[in-house]
Amino acid sequence: MFKTVISAYYCNNYDRDSIFNAVNNAIKSLDSISEIIKPNKTILIKPNLLSAYSPEQAITTHPEVVRAIVRIVKLAGSKPVVGDSPGNLLNGIEHIWEKTGMLRMAKEENVELLNFEKCGSIEVSVQHPTIKQICVTKALIDCDAIINIPKLKTHTLMGFSCGVKNFYGTIPGTGKMEYHKLAPSPYDFSYLLSEIYRMVKEKLLFTLVDGVEGLEGNGPSISGKKRSYNIIAASKDTVALDTFFLSKFGFELKNNILIKPLQEKNLGNVNLKNITYVGDDLSKFNFENIKLPVTKRLINFLPRKISRFIAKYIGKLVWIAPIINDDKCVNCLQCVKHCPANTIHFVEGVTVHPVIKRNKCISCFCCHELCHNKAIDIKRSFFAKFFIKSNEKE
Repeated sequence: MFKTVISAYYCNNYDRDSIFNAVNNAIKSLDSISEIIKPNKTILIKPNLLSAYSPEQAITTHPEVVRAIVRIVKLAGSKPVVGDSPGNLLNGIEHIWEKTGMLRMAKEENVELLNFEKCGSIEVSVQHPTIKQICVTKALIDCDAIINIPKLKTHTLMGFSCGVKNFYGTIPGTGKMEYHKLAPSPYDFSYLLSEIYRMVKEKLLFTLVDGVEGLEGNGPSISGKKRSYNIIAASKDTVALDTFFLSKFGFELKNNILIKPLQEKNLGNVNLKNITYVGDDLSKFNFENIKLPVTKRLINFLPRKISRFIAKYIGKLVWIAPIINDDKCVNCLQCVKHCPANTIHFVEGVTVHPVIKRNKCISCFCCHELCHNKAIDIKRSFFAKFFIKSNEKE
C-alpha cells in the first residue's frame, strides 16, 4: 500500500542558511526537486499573512521561510510570486507587507507580491449546506502551481490552524467575513474549508509548515502565546500533514471537525498508519504540554448534525463569546469594521468603546483574531465553565 510521506527537520532559529537547509531538506525528502517543481512555470507561494504583525511575534509565516521557497523555485527554473489576502487592510496591504517582512524580502529577491484584492476574483460553486457559491482570487487560475506555507498555530474557532486553514486567505477582501457569517459554527466552517481545499488541491505541489516558532493557547493572533516548536515539515498531502500535527498537539482525531469533511470527500490521508515519516527524530521537536485554546472542548463537543440545534437552544446556556476589554481598547474600531455579523457597534459621544451585542454574536472570533491590542477577551457562560476549563492563567 502506498504511504504518504511527511518530512520534518529540526530548526530552532530563523538564520537564513539554517532555514534554507531545513526547507531544502524537507522538500528533497518528498522527491527530487526537479520532479516536484517543473521549469518555466508560474508558482504561487501562499504564506499566512494574517495582519500587520512582525515576524518576531510568530503569528505570520516568517519571511526567511518564504525566501527559501522563492530561491528554490528560481533554482528549479520557474517564476515565484507571493500572494495572500490578509485581514485588517485599513492602512493598506503595503503596510502589512512591510510589517511582516515580506516587502523587504521581495525587494531583495526580486519577486512579485500579489494583492489578491487587485487580482480579480472568480465565482465557484461549492457543496455546502448554507453556501452555494464563493468568490476566490483569480490568482489561483493565473498560476501554474501552488506552494502552501502556513504557520503552525492554535485557533480559537477551529482549535488549530495549519495547512488546509491557510487557504481561507485565497478569498479576497470582505468575502471572508461574509462566509464566516454564513458558516458560523466550527462544523460548517470546516466543510467550507474542505471545499476551498478541493479547489486548490489539483495545482498544489506541497505544503511546507513554518513551525520554528508558532502559537499555543488562544491563537491564531496576538492573544496566543509564542512557542518554539523547532520544526520545518512538508508533505504533498496537506491533509496528512494537518493530521500529523493535530495528533502531536493532542487533539482527538476520531470525528475531528477539521479532518472529517476532508476524509468524507477523500481529499487526503487521515490514517497515521498510512504515513511514512522521514527526517530528524521526533523527540527533537517541542510537542510536550501544548496549551490548547479555551474553546477546545466545545469545538468537538457534539456531532455536526445537531450542532445547529445546540447553537439555537442549549447555546443560550453554554457559550463562549468575545468581550471587549475597555481598559485595553484604543478605539481603533477594527473590530467594528471587520465583524461579519455587524454586531459590534460604536457611537461617538454615546459609547466610550465599541460594544458587542452578544445576542447577535456568531462567535467566529474574527475580532479576537484581528485586534492588535489584546483588547478582545474570551468570556464563558456560567454553565460553560463547568466543562470548558480556561488555560489563560496557566
